[in-house]
Amino acid sequence: MTRVLLSYVNSFMDNLIPIGVSLLSACLKREGHKVELFDTTFYRTREETGDDARVKSLQIRSTNLADLGIREKPGSLTGDFREQINRFNPDLIALSVVEPTYSIAREMLESIRDIKTPKIVGGIHATMAAEEIMRECPTDMVCRGEGEEAIVELASRLDSGKDFSDVQNLVVRKGQTLTANPLRPLVKLDDLPDQDWDIYDRERFFKPMGGKIWVSGPIELTRGCTYRCTFCCNAELQDMYKGIGRYPRERSIAKFMAELKDKKQKFGMQYLYLVAENFLHMSQERFSEFVEGYSDVRLPFWIETRPETVDLEKILKLREVGCEGLSIGIEHGNDQFRRSVLGRKVSNERLVEAFRTAKKSGIRICANNIVGFPTETRDLFFDTVELNRVLEPDNPIINIFSPYRGTKLWGMCVENGYVARERTAGDYRSDATLTMPQLSSSEIRGLQRTFPLYVRLPREMWPQIQTAERFDEAGEKRFGELSKIYKEKYMR
Repeated sequence: MTRVLLSYVNSFMDNLIPIGVSLLSACLKREGHKVELFDTTFYRTREETGDDARVKSLQIRSTNLADLGIREKPGSLTGDFREQINRFNPDLIALSVVEPTYSIAREMLESIRDIKTPKIVGGIHATMAAEEIMRECPTDMVCRGEGEEAIVELASRLDSGKDFSDVQNLVVRKGQTLTANPLRPLVKLDDLPDQDWDIYDRERFFKPMGGKIWVSGPIELTRGCTYRCTFCCNAELQDMYKGIGRYPRERSIAKFMAELKDKKQKFGMQYLYLVAENFLHMSQERFSEFVEGYSDVRLPFWIETRPETVDLEKILKLREVGCEGLSIGIEHGNDQFRRSVLGRKVSNERLVEAFRTAKKSGIRICANNIVGFPTETRDLFFDTVELNRVLEPDNPIINIFSPYRGTKLWGMCVENGYVARERTAGDYRSDATLTMPQLSSSEIRGLQRTFPLYVRLPREMWPQIQTAERFDEAGEKRFGELSKIYKEKYMR
């Protein structure tokens, strides 16, 4: 039996159970290994939470986890991390990392540099920047690609004292040499066990959704996406696995429903965070099976889908069984920019049609937009405003573009000098990391926070809104005044 300390390196107060870590724990326990979790979620690793940032930019209604007694941890993150290692005495320390939390992971690894226990870093950032992490961090291994089978094989080799330097998916350090092993075939989703949620404290299940705090959790229905947007890692993952598997995969409806019912009964789930990047991209037979199975569950949930997949009859059936929201990716309002820069080959006419169709269902519709793309100008931003004014979504959401490693746009940003190669991505809810001559980071943040105002308030108020873009005294005052008007009319 190997003792494994899984470390979920998360942003401050981002209170959603991580599927990846939950599956790693389940796979390890299935093979008889012992697991504990160190979770950074409640440590103040930045000044404000992502939800706080979204409230300020008029993206969501305010909620307060403190009302449920959920507050930041008083101790030191690195001190508590070291204390748990000393108590648990693990045979393997594994950190799961995304790019915005990479700096936290580096600090954690530096704090235990003297501890000789084997260390491994995994997660999507590890997949996209494996050698960089090995150069910068005192870690023995990095996992590229999916980790469920790799970590089990690693744990078994450690348990038996066997060499682990050739385990597939791992980049392994031996002295000054790095060995990058080949990728193993993709796992079949139905072969995985249900997630292990027993490793989490009870307060980790409370998630703000739609202005209310729910006991919620994520269940995976599909993994990956068939599209190749230039700002997303899916294109790189598809290319990585070419010849050894098809990265976008579906889990059977039967397995999904069985886990959902079990989690609802054991953990008192009130809201499902359904994980499927393009939910309606499925066969009619599979969709009918989902609706039939979900009619016995009836937990509220929301879905994400592409505009090309919007179908009124399907949305009405989903609403009948509990779907209370639908998110559609717009990303940008300029047809040509969206196609040439973002790789999204869908026209504005098709977007308008999709929203008109979806709104007939009476379900809450969210439009997902992004500001601050490389080469974007102020005029191009207003194409996104104008399209959203036509679409009239219930929730006009806008995030700030961040260049993630492994994406085509990251390479474009580095090549054009918009971001330093060594700089890691920021939080999409608040951080503008690009330095562009035509649109500064301050201007990007100003456009993000005023986007809902431009979309919904009368055009005659636009001069006032433009003042509110600024972060000086006059801008803050005007933004506060306009925010009050907006919230009273649109966010009650």
